[in-house]
Amino acid sequence: MSENGSGAPHQPGPPLWLLAELTYECPLHCPYCSNPVNLGSREQECDTDTWLKVLSDAREMGAVQLGFSGGEPLLRKDLEQLVAHASGLGYYT
Repeated sequence: MSENGSGAPHQPGPPLWLLAELTYECPLHCPYCSNPVNLGSREQECDTDTWLKVLSDAREMGAVQLGFSGGEPLLRKDLEQLVAHASGLGYYT
């Protein structure tokens, strides 16, 4: 018997929340930050087109809420474009 008591196996629903870790770059290096300063280089980050596709795909799957995070997302030169795309898709932020 499943946790919901119906006997049917529990089926997970769609993702409702997307946390987009846009970059790990950050000028602050706060001692309490969970992201190590040597985590990766910018060359290993997703490019703009990849993030646009991720945002679209997640919305198609049912995600309704979006958060931009990482290190410091304001360091991304394409942040305005990503926010505009997310807004156009109807994300709640």
